[in-house]
Order: sequence, then structure tokens, then C-alpha cells
Amino acid sequence: MKLLTHSSTKLFGVACPIEKASVIIIPVPWEVTVSSRSGTALGPESILRASYELGTMTRHGASGIQELGVAMLPIPHDWKTLSDTLRHHTVGYIHAMELGFEKSSLKKSIVKKIDHYAYQLKEDIKAKALAYLKEDKLVGILGGDHSVPLGLIEALAEFHNNFCVLQIDAHPGLRKAYRGFQYSHASIMHNVLQLPHITRLVQVGLRSYTTQDLQVIAAEEGRIFPFFDSDFKRERFQGVTWEKICATIIDTLPERIYISFDIDGLDAKLCPSTGTPVPGGLEFDEVCYLFEQIVEAGKKIVGFDLCEVAPGENMDWDAQVGSRILYKLAMVMGASQGKTLLG
Repeated sequence: MKLLTHSSTKLFGVACPIEKASVIIIPVPWEVTVSSRSGTALGPESILRASYELGTMTRHGASGIQELGVAMLPIPHDWKTLSDTLRHHTVGYIHAMELGFEKSSLKKSIVKKIDHYAYQLKEDIKAKALAYLKEDKLVGILGGDHSVPLGLIEALAEFHNNFCVLQIDAHPGLRKAYRGFQYSHASIMHNVLQLPHITRLVQVGLRSYTTQDLQVIAAEEGRIFPFFDSDFKRERFQGVTWEKICATIIDTLPERIYISFDIDGLDAKLCPSTGTPVPGGLEFDEVCYLFEQIVEAGKKIVGFDLCEVAPGENMDWDAQVGSRILYKLAMVMGASQGKTLLG
């Protein structure tokens, strides 16, 4: 499961050599523990294809990406093959648990095997990210399910004494070893919080959570700052501007920020094929404005991930939205580090 090459793909239709790139995108086609619809392992490939049409998106188009220098590593098809193989095991396991079978009666070897390969994946991503961070490059992850950015976050923790994770998501991701899997997509923020370098977790757009999630949030008061979608909607109905809401969010952020973007944080009409779409959510322009305001406030974005984009019947639509979110994440990260202008 190694990334065997240092060549890049033609992301956004722009060929940028790795050595000249300011931003490196690591694609991770992995979805072993997803508990609903699958397909997010195809996210990197579908987004790459859709990115060729970026030139019509903004007044700057692909020229902004060219100026910044963004290179995406080749999609590691060995990871995708292994993900597909392991997924056959987890589908039956998760289904059995949903039917009420106790964990003790299920094959522990399945969980052990999945955790083993998920750990190897995490370590490979971490090693790759560290190599590029040491070259003074910025790094982003393109998933795959939401379990995959942990390796990058751990790598960043070796470069920064402390930073904040800004999570755009419908779900808190705070389950401990969800369905028994240590590296479950639903456990990503639980795992992130085990790192003492993460001073706080700011969660934006939450609208699908359990009593257990709320208990964890309450127990971590002062470290977890939740912003619920229902509160956003109520405030907007009462005339509060999005600018003011963004200012409130930004007030919780320290200087250094990592953005973890699960596509289901958006309104479901923008990501109908994602694994767990939820009614409500943020609009595309709202998150773009939030990111721009973060940069305007002088915050530094040290890394990001974009996960859970899954092609379906509306393959082109999900991928088009995903490619534009990827563009925005790369541009605001570069702008926050003084490497380009906002675009």
C-alpha cells in the first residue's frame, strides 16, 4: 500500500510538477468501514475528472491554481483494490451487528484484520505527508471515507505544537471504535482528540447525532465547540446575517487551523450520492464565504481534507461540487500562507 511514484496528475487541467508545487494533494480511495452506502472510494477519480472543467468556475479559473502550484499524486489503485477486498468482509459484519448479533459472536479476526490494514494506511499517509511537509509544502487529503485524514493530522502534529481542527460535517464523528473498528469513519474526531496537539475542535453544520455524541461534546466543553445547523437556520430566519454567524465561528478559532471537510456538511442537494446524506446543511457559497473570512481574519490553514464525495446516478453533479470545494480549500490554504491571492 505504498505510494510508488512522485509524478503528479493533471488536476484542474493544469500540469504542475511535484517539485514546483506549493500544495500536494494525496488521494486516498478507501471506504472499508462505511456503514451506509458505499462509493466514496471513487471520490478522488471522479473529482479529478470533474476538475478539468474548473476554468468556468470563477473569474480567475484555473489560472489561480496554476499560480499557486497544486499537484495531486497518482491515485493509488492498490489501495482501492485492497479497500474493495476488505469491504466484502465489513459489509457482512456490519449487517450482522445491525441485525442484533453480539460482537462476541462475530469473527474477531475481521476487526483485527481491518484495524491492521487501516493502521498501515494511516502510517503510509503520515510518512508521505511528513516527507512533503519537510520540503515546506502544504498538504491536503482527498478521500475516501472520513477515516483517512488521521495520518496527515498526526504528521502536522509533529510540525505544530498546537492547532485547531475546523470540521464541516453533518455528523460529529465522535464514536469510539464505531462498530468495533478503531479507525472507523465515524470515529475520526474521537481519534483526533487523542492528540494533545489538537487544542480544540470546532464542528460546523452538525445535524445528525446521538445522545452519546452530545455527552462527549458536553464532557469536552472548552475543547469542542459545536455549531448546530438548526441554530444556523433559526438565526437566519430571525434575520441574523451569515456574516455575523461566520464572525462568531471565527472567534472560536486560534491562529492555526486544519479544515476537515465531510461533503455531507453541505445541503444534501449538493451531495445526493454521499453515504449518509442528511436534510439541511450549508450552501456552497456559505462555506466559501466562511473560508474567505477565515483568511481575512489572519488565520493560517495548515492542512485540509475533503472526504465522502461519492459518485452515483448523478456522478457528474457530486464530482463537480467536490472539485470546486477542493479548489476552494487549496486556494484559501495557499492564501492564508501568503502563497497566492484569494480566488
